[in-house]
Amino acid sequence: MNSLIVILSKLSYFILHKLGRGTSFPGKLALKLNKNILNYFEMPKTTIFVTGTTGKTSVAGTLYEIYKHSGYKVVANLKGSNLIDGVTSAIIEASKISGKTKVDALIIEVDERYVKKVFKYITPKYFIINNLSRDQLARNGHFELVFKEIDKSIDEKTHLILNADDPLVTKFSLGKKNKITYYGLKENKYSTKKNRIDTLDLTYCPKCHKKLIFDYFNYGNLGYYHCPNNDYNRPNCDFEGILNKTLKVEDEIIKLNNTALYNAYNILACYATARVDNVDKEKIVESLNNLSLKVKRLNEFKVKNNKGTLLLSKNETPLSYNQSLEYVIKEKGNKTVAIGFTRISGRYDLKDISWLYDINFELLKDKSIEKIILIGPFAYDLAVRLKTANVDPKKFLYCLDYNNSLDYCLKNAKGDLYCLLYFDLNYLYIDQLKERGLL
Repeated sequence: MNSLIVILSKLSYFILHKLGRGTSFPGKLALKLNKNILNYFEMPKTTIFVTGTTGKTSVAGTLYEIYKHSGYKVVANLKGSNLIDGVTSAIIEASKISGKTKVDALIIEVDERYVKKVFKYITPKYFIINNLSRDQLARNGHFELVFKEIDKSIDEKTHLILNADDPLVTKFSLGKKNKITYYGLKENKYSTKKNRIDTLDLTYCPKCHKKLIFDYFNYGNLGYYHCPNNDYNRPNCDFEGILNKTLKVEDEIIKLNNTALYNAYNILACYATARVDNVDKEKIVESLNNLSLKVKRLNEFKVKNNKGTLLLSKNETPLSYNQSLEYVIKEKGNKTVAIGFTRISGRYDLKDISWLYDINFELLKDKSIEKIILIGPFAYDLAVRLKTANVDPKKFLYCLDYNNSLDYCLKNAKGDLYCLLYFDLNYLYIDQLKERGLL
């Protein structure tokens, strides 16, 4: 029976692939026919799962390139289908009809709320947790609830790859017998002594409950922290990166397609995982220095004689949104910043905009910003939030007609144009830019 289910699922995958559609349907079909189908499959020697609030797709895609470049047969869910249907689809692709594996490595990004569902059937060899923070309140509730669900799902045979700079992520080490590898970034020119936001996600020691002391912050609450009672400190890193224009780790120099801190952390997670899995170090560095993987959240284009940049900025996810703002501010030159979205959630019909007040829009007070274009049906809500951040309203321009807002931005931009957009407008702008040969 299970072999027939796999045949049907593989057939659906083949048809959809030919049509250029669907990555999760084969898994959805298999699970509908047998909800325990994941028990049928043999896992390859190397299984790597990655979760976190941000960076899952980039980490999985980069690891895929490393292993492929190193001569491994590898399958990954590269298109971001990270719920249980998409995970099951990738496992079916990696398996023969008999359920036996046909690859050397399986690399899976999994949504943080679906870890418990997938780990019920699969114990990965490696589990990367890149970061964890408040995200999508209607779906996730409090980040501690997400932490507890993941924490209970981790089998002691799994080798954990943890971001040492995130105090909520290192909390996964408490009470564990697992092998653990830590990675992190040393203090660098982008680090700050004072946090840029007031809404840190973990500020108290989980043991003695004293307030954590941060020697420096990289972004959000990622940085160097310690408990005044020495109960809970940033662990020593097995792989610690030095960030300048390049990333240096273990005396190896890795070129970066951009110096955004989230990019450096993603690269470090991949380097650390491949190294502990005994992938040839020379091959790892070669692959990272020749990545063909395009950064999902950043697209550059030309605006007259200036630069244009699309930055995918996720609603309800302050950690992601703040990284976009910090990226814009550290770029040189005069700027126009466009901000907009047509809906709050891609999953629910929400009107809650309270998450705007967790985002560090105070950064937009920077003198390099000439104009701020507010786009779509929530333009005036954005204006209120920016006014509470003491951003000069004389800089505001409004474009409620989001379908034609790209033209408005191109016409009114002064200096380089940075568009901080949710998925809806981001995809619209990408299509329009491609139609005009600008992207």
